[in-house]
Amino acid sequence: MKKRCSFVASLFIILTTAVSTVQARDVSMVTVDWQPYYGSGLLDGGMVVDVARAAFQRAGHNATVKFIPWTRALKTVEEGENDIVLGAYYNEERAQTFHISDSFYRVRLGLVARRDVGVTRYESLQDLKPYRIGVSRGYANSEEFDAADFLNKDVAKGPTINLQKLKRERIDMMVAAFGIFRFELNRDGGDINQYSFIEPPLADNGLYLLGSRNVADGAQLIADFNRGLEAIRADGTYDELLKKHGF
Repeated sequence: MKKRCSFVASLFIILTTAVSTVQARDVSMVTVDWQPYYGSGLLDGGMVVDVARAAFQRAGHNATVKFIPWTRALKTVEEGENDIVLGAYYNEERAQTFHISDSFYRVRLGLVARRDVGVTRYESLQDLKPYRIGVSRGYANSEEFDAADFLNKDVAKGPTINLQKLKRERIDMMVAAFGIFRFELNRDGGDINQYSFIEPPLADNGLYLLGSRNVADGAQLIADFNRGLEAIRADGTYDELLKKHGF
């Protein structure tokens, strides 16, 4: 009887391993350069890439990343050409279009103005009507702000271009993740004292993976990521990766 039980247990392990091997695959992730969180010029692609790769690896998958324009990244995953958009904010439209993972990091997002504009705080978005506000094409900010069509929004390809427009006084303020603004300004040799971080922030956004609904195992990939993320948080790998990248 013991031999039979041992045989059955061994067979179960073999079959389980075989199933895991069949399900495991290469996962194609796409995103935009968004330093210091992720980017082609950062160590191992940056903190967010490292975390996503480790979570997928823990679930048995090999994840790779390509850095492409943001709107193209969204389009290729929506159409099923790639599996995952890496590092997106949540909104209801995206929840209808993609499978969405658990949040794996939080980013404080708000408005940054030139100090000479004289704005450090607003009570409602209506207060911002007189100002030219730089926004990035295809980016989700906060649902209230994105829906505020009464604001004078000046659209650019990304926050780096908006920073240049802000410096040249072509806009009065811009929407940015505060950490990214500091990183880009420092890289550009700017003086942080020339700018004001306007209170309150627009959002304290979680970062998510967006999984394609046009990939047969898209929902399973997101479930596998969530499971792997829980595992690397539990054993300390997540904190080690943040520390590795200076977060």
